[in-house]
Amino acid sequence: MTRLFAALFALTTSLAQAQTPFPPSEPSSPHGPYAGVLLGRSEATGGCVGILSGGSRDCDATDSAYGLFAGTQFHRYGAVEIGYLNFGKVKANATSPASASSQNVAADAWEIALVGLLPLDTILPLERSRFSIFARGGGYRATLSSSVQGVEDSSNGGWTYGWGLQYDVTQRIGVRALFQRYKRVGRDQYLNNNYDVVGISAFYRFQ
Repeated sequence: MTRLFAALFALTTSLAQAQTPFPPSEPSSPHGPYAGVLLGRSEATGGCVGILSGGSRDCDATDSAYGLFAGTQFHRYGAVEIGYLNFGKVKANATSPASASSQNVAADAWEIALVGLLPLDTILPLERSRFSIFARGGGYRATLSSSVQGVEDSSNGGWTYGWGLQYDVTQRIGVRALFQRYKRVGRDQYLNNNYDVVGISAFYRFQ
């Protein structure tokens, strides 16, 4: 009986070794379409400009931000994306009866961007890494609207750029920590303001 078990064990081991390639094959690089969501914090770095300036009011130039995006990764080192981002509101808050009334400006944007990815195993002595650093740049079309009576919405285009760290949880699921800047958002009575977004996003690859 002992000899039988030994023979069966030897046969099983031989079959397993025959079916397992050596060295083991590397996992394939992610490619194809994906979509995701972003949650973060926005800041209008110029504060309360244009129609929100003056009036002895406190300025709150930060708010929650959220967005949706979709893209396709055409190479291990490159992808292209489109997306929507809501910056929230910049608020000028009345501090006393003598202050002007509280007002706000809301902003959102549509964007298209190229993403350059650099897996850490290409610059560090690591085996295939799930971490990548990335840079992201492109153009946006923003719309601003205000609670100030008689002031119409305003739209303008501009440039956006950012960077961050990506982690591939699985071949299909990835997460990012990112910083993104939108240059010169606004015109007319709204004036120009740079919007910075710091956030976390998660995305799903469809193949």
